[in-house]
Amino acid sequence: MTTVGVLGAGVAGIAVGMALRAAGIDDVVLYDRNDDVGGLWHTTDYPGLRCDIPSHLFSYTADPNPAWSHRYATGAEIAAYLRSCADRWGLRERIRFATTVERATFDAAAGMWTVELADGTTAQHRVLVSATGGLTAPSIPRIDGLDRFGGPWWHASRWRHDVSLAGRSVAVVGSAASAVQVVPAVAEVAASVTVYARTPNWVVPRADAAYDEATLDSFGDDVARRRHWRTLYRESLLWHRVFDRRPDAVEELRSTALANMHRHIADPGLRAALTPDFDPGCKRILVSDDYYPALARPHVRLVPRAVTGLSETGVIDAGGDEIPADVVVFCTGYRLGAREDGRPNVDVVAPDGRSFRAAMAARPEAYLGIVVPGFPNYFVVGGVNGSSGYGPFFLTAEIAAEFIARQTTRIVTEKLRTLEIRPEVTEQYNVEIQRRLGRMSWTGDCPNFYRDATGRIVSFFPGTFGELRRRCRTAPAADFLVSAQA
Repeated sequence: MTTVGVLGAGVAGIAVGMALRAAGIDDVVLYDRNDDVGGLWHTTDYPGLRCDIPSHLFSYTADPNPAWSHRYATGAEIAAYLRSCADRWGLRERIRFATTVERATFDAAAGMWTVELADGTTAQHRVLVSATGGLTAPSIPRIDGLDRFGGPWWHASRWRHDVSLAGRSVAVVGSAASAVQVVPAVAEVAASVTVYARTPNWVVPRADAAYDEATLDSFGDDVARRRHWRTLYRESLLWHRVFDRRPDAVEELRSTALANMHRHIADPGLRAALTPDFDPGCKRILVSDDYYPALARPHVRLVPRAVTGLSETGVIDAGGDEIPADVVVFCTGYRLGAREDGRPNVDVVAPDGRSFRAAMAARPEAYLGIVVPGFPNYFVVGGVNGSSGYGPFFLTAEIAAEFIARQTTRIVTEKLRTLEIRPEVTEQYNVEIQRRLGRMSWTGDCPNFYRDATGRIVSFFPGTFGELRRRCRTAPAADFLVSAQA
């Protein structure tokens, strides 16, 4: 029996491991199906991959990286940073790599989670933490002809580095976060590129730049690095004002995005096709310095329609037109919280027999995005309403991990058999945040992944990271139902 079992060794899992070790809890095991740490940043390596949040925000505050080469780090740099954090915090020897957890069930009498592994073995833990993240299973659109197309096709998150794109005609399906990075990289080598953008998005400049040696030297000084971090965070506050539907912020961001487009796109028809019909903030705001310049290149074509199917030699759009393609790349996002075969990442079962997935489908609520009534000694990183807007997930994970370490310490020191959040506390909290979320841009009239099928906003916390951290740190002990060990 190990005190804590952590599902996943990506950004969230490493944050939990770091927080537990900082709290003096060393009896921890992390499970990961991959052969190294990093999660999405280990498995995804499409050309052009970068973070869309400044590097110094996209890292752990408990372990800052003074050596980022650019204002926006590459995927390879982020993966290397995560490996170094795992090594520095002594987590690697606590990780079971190439290990898939299939199911977890709770024995209320023993106060113990039993996890069942794909190899048929089991393990027990007093506390179970889900740090699997949502971006694990690529979403491939259900279109005709995937098995008929004569050339290779793949999802951006499963890049085929064995297939050269040089001199070939490439179709890129999608217009969101991965597409704005993939299209410029593909346009550098392909003979022709057709981009299928069913819905345009607001794209603001990334303003990326390499740090010079003097600046990198200054980041070795904690004071200079923290000053730089605070400056970057202040710059990001515009985004919070946009989500709060502040008219001045919405118009400032709209003007910034349109100026970015007009600077690179001269054709009025292309400008019209690239201009969203919804306010900034209603969907994810994208950042790129080279997406619009790529679309303006003579060998790149934008098709502002959905893809309905593939033929043997090309792509068919919603208008019935077919354009030849040698290769098709899908930049179509992920199925949240699922494996590639559609099953949940882990089938977590409460003492009353309810699965966590079914509980969330019936009533998608959590307290602080971390704990759910009826699931004792169980914590989730970045769960329902668990992230503060489009800020750095590293900070979301750290805040949750600190909360988890505090509650785990309580379980251990007070010799508790079970600890779970009270249903009435969870209900009161969710009434409050849904009221606040209803006044934000996420409720705008556009399709997005923020909402569930009923229109309830389930992705984000309505306040700042500072508020979320304060609420996690001051959650009253009385808000939890506890039982002592026999």
